[in-house]
Order: sequence, then structure tokens, then C-alpha cells
Amino acid sequence: MKTNSIIISEKKKVLKYSPKNDAFEWELNFKHRVTGISRIDDYVFVTTSSNWGKQSTNLIYFESGEKLWTKDEIFYSIHIIDDLIIYANKTKHFCGINLKTGVNIFSTKSPFKWWATPKTMLLNGQFYLYTSNKVFLLNLKNGSISESKLPNKLDPKEISLVLDEFQININNLPSANGGGDAHAFIGDASGGDFGGGDAGGGGDAGGGGDA
Repeated sequence: MKTNSIIISEKKKVLKYSPKNDAFEWELNFKHRVTGISRIDDYVFVTTSSNWGKQSTNLIYFESGEKLWTKDEIFYSIHIIDDLIIYANKTKHFCGINLKTGVNIFSTKSPFKWWATPKTMLLNGQFYLYTSNKVFLLNLKNGSISESKLPNKLDPKEISLVLDEFQININNLPSANGGGDAHAFIGDASGGDFGGGDAGGGGDAGGGGDA
């Protein structure tokens, strides 16, 4: 969606501003302080935090400002595949929920040791979880996990950063004449907070710990 409108936050509210009309198109109030915002195509992820440390992730429809759902957890390593959101949480589970309803589809415990920080990669329709030593496939329909390998030319011991199919698709690269917005979203490191700062995806992009 190409638009000149921007999203800003002010303490406990999020607003969509139109520079064309010099006006706010919508305003959404939250119970707790807004600590992070990030937009992916038609959707805005808003992270809120209470004074006693409770954190939540809210999904907002960019066009209208409608709040679709709220989850009382922080999302890591987010991918959106059709109507499915894949993410990791702090309990080391890989979760799948419906994009529009927030209904849980699966929650699968990480196959790696507790100290490992696996990366994720969407490649040719396959969702890989990997460290330098082990590679697994996550079934996007039921959350089952099976041991696997990356394609021959991709060595997990050598890979440091990845822009996979999902991340390339959501990036709006500047045009040759310098026009247009440039957005980047980091989602391949499940050790970094999503929505933890003004840029939303400002987590740790490393974290290829061994299993």
C-alpha cells in the first residue's frame, strides 16, 4: 500500500497523520504506555507496557485504525505468510495465529537447547529454524517440527544475516530517483524484541547460537 501517511505515538495513544491534509486520520487510545510501533503493509503492530511490567502486542488495521486483537506477550522473529503470523515468544515456543482474528493455531516448543538462539528463514515456501549446528522445518499448518537441511549452497555455519522471502517482499526500496519511502524489517533473529523501539523491528539481528 503506497501512502504518504505516517504513524506516530504519544504516551498512551497511536495516531495516523496525513501530510496532504495536515490532519490526523484516526487516533487510538491504549490503557498502557506505547513502547513500540511497526508497520507491515496493511497492519500496524503496537507494543504496550504497564507500570508493573506487563507487555502486550496489539494489531491495528492501518487504513481505519481498527484494533483487530491484543496478545499479552511480545512477538519475536515475526513472519506473515498469507493469513498466518509466525512468531517466537519468551517461553521458547514457535507460535502460529490467524492474522485477522488472533486465534491460536499452534504453539510448538523449540527443538533447540534452552541457551540456543535459533534463526528463522522462509525459503521456497519452507519455514526453517536453524543454528550453526542443526536445522529443522516448521510445518505451517499444524506446528510440527522435523529435522532437515538447508539447500546445498547454504551453509548455516557461515550465514550471519538473512533477508528471506517475507522480508524482501515487505521492504519498499527507494526508487532510482530517490523518491518513495524505504522501510526495513528485521525478523530472522528470535532473540531480538519486536516493537521495542521507534523503528519497531529494532532487535538483535545476530544470535546464531549453537544447539
